[in-house]
Amino acid sequence: YNIYNRDVLGTIGTTTSINYAALEPILPQKTVDKLEEDCISIVKDKVTTELIQVLDEEERRWAQTLHIEEYQSHLAQSVIQRLKVDLDRSTAVSQFLGARVARCSLIGLADFLYNFQRKMEIFHDTQAEFGDRGDGYISRTIALVNCCPPFRSFVERCGQCDPQGSEESEQRANSSLDRVINQSVRVLTDRLFEHIRPFFDKLIRRKWLNNIEAFEAIEAGIKQHFKKFKRMDPPPYQTLVGEVHRRVLVEYVRAIMRGRIICTSSKMRKRMAFRLQDEATQLKRLFKDLESNASWLDAIISHLADIILLEDTPSIQMEVAVLVKEFPDIRKKHISTLLNVRGMMRQADRQEILNIVKDFENSSALISRDRALFSEIPITSEVHCISLGFLRLAMSVSNWFSEHRLRRKRKTRSRSTSQSADNLEDTKKLHREE
Repeated sequence: YNIYNRDVLGTIGTTTSINYAALEPILPQKTVDKLEEDCISIVKDKVTTELIQVLDEEERRWAQTLHIEEYQSHLAQSVIQRLKVDLDRSTAVSQFLGARVARCSLIGLADFLYNFQRKMEIFHDTQAEFGDRGDGYISRTIALVNCCPPFRSFVERCGQCDPQGSEESEQRANSSLDRVINQSVRVLTDRLFEHIRPFFDKLIRRKWLNNIEAFEAIEAGIKQHFKKFKRMDPPPYQTLVGEVHRRVLVEYVRAIMRGRIICTSSKMRKRMAFRLQDEATQLKRLFKDLESNASWLDAIISHLADIILLEDTPSIQMEVAVLVKEFPDIRKKHISTLLNVRGMMRQADRQEILNIVKDFENSSALISRDRALFSEIPITSEVHCISLGFLRLAMSVSNWFSEHRLRRKRKTRSRSTSQSADNLEDTKKLHREE
């Protein structure tokens, strides 16, 4: 315990109250303004000179380390750490100074990200022309894409510190990041399809009905490539897997629309439809495991299979209406080609079904580019005529074979009947002679 003398306690009690009035600034305003300007100059120099040097050093590493599989890059961490120190200190001094530093940092960062995007484009172009685009190239592409999420987070933070003055710079920075991601997704997707595209050409043929090797090769190729692709961080990974999902379905539907199978019987339609539904289920399971968000693609093959499988025209009309509603970029030529594959020859039935598509085409429904699928599968009138010609030929041949079999059966029966009658007559003659 502290024990104070009575005189001390009495002195404290008689003192006047403390005045809490604000003190005068320690530094004159001119000095403060000059210090702030010096701070902004230092930040400007840092976001120009230093960041350019960092990017040049990083670019040299891209070519030198292609033989190494690296899925992470220190570029984003190095850049953000340099800028974050100044932003944190200035924000602690005053909100006004923090906003100025944030604006300056964001302008410099937007320029840096534009240069980063341009160097990425040159890197990809050079590798496409001269490089072998091996595993090191794939890992380097993923590593550079993985820089985008932290860059975007820091851009957002700078924008929050200066919401009014940094909007344009924030848009420029995000635009550069979007281009980096989109180009990298395109590069990796093209790389995958270089391996699996030949197998799509083997789908929807007569051999395909009894052979699952082509589809299994496609599935195995996707799984093999995604062992590396999964090293990409979200959200760019969702962009990548969504694009792969979309392109796989585009190529699959394109194979159907080529009309290389013409169903000439109900049994054949069932075989084809069941096979389509089975592979649709496998694709749905595959992309669910890969965490694709493009679930709107899962139903497309099943809808096409149902149109092939259904027998009565009203049911087909309902299924076509559902298909057109979910995929508004589908056109009459797509449905007409599908009816050719199905083997529907009666013009009246075809017209009733095609009128459903016509009604939707005449509506002013806007088609989202993200939901476009059939627009990438053009059906020329020439292909349509050839398919229809093959359909008529196939149906004619099928009918000829059916009639030929029927005639042969009739002839065989008549011959056997005639032979039996002759044998009976010979037997009667033999009995008479006896």
